Amino acid sequence: MDASVNKEEKSTQNINQVIKEALFKMSDPTPDMTDEERESYHRKLLAKLESGQKLTSQELAFLRTNDPAAYQKARRMEQKRQWLTEQMKKCKSKQEVSDVVSDAIAHVSEKDPDRNAILATYREAYKEFRKTPGYCRLPDTRKEAEEEEKRGKKRQYAGDIDSDSDVTPLAEVYDALPVFDAKG
Repeated sequence: MDASVNKEEKSTQNINQVIKEALFKMSDPTPDMTDEERESYHRKLLAKLESGQKLTSQELAFLRTNDPAAYQKARRMEQKRQWLTEQMKKCKSKQEVSDVVSDAIAHVSEKDPDRNAILATYREAYKEFRKTPGYCRLPDTRKEAEEEEKRGKKRQYAGDIDSDSDVTPLAEVYDALPVFDAKG
């Protein structure tokens, strides 16, 4: 009886090992890369992280297995991005959004070893947020937002989806169009 139990346990262990290996191969985007290519990919991910860009789930999986310190940094940057995005969604004017971002940037410690990555993450989050329909619908200043409230037009927060009856399908298409900043 013990022999059959041992065979079942070994079989289960083998199956579990096969499943673990298969999951690892699926989550590793670099299975067929040489060491040089893998190192180049790693450097690319670190540069992407430092520039404030969002990492994909595959990229995070690579860092989790190959560079746990960079993975922790990536998670921290994502938490910072989510926090700032939530703060921006609560704003009632574009000026208020800008002030929230400026305040967040000002509160990043000079001594923080990830300062440059945090600043880049905040800037990238702000850039992405400015492309959203909620941001586009905001009045430019707090004064304009207050005037709209006085006139009885209820201004929703930037993060809310407008449920006003004056939103037409054409307005939804217009809001979905990309926003370009004029630099000059």
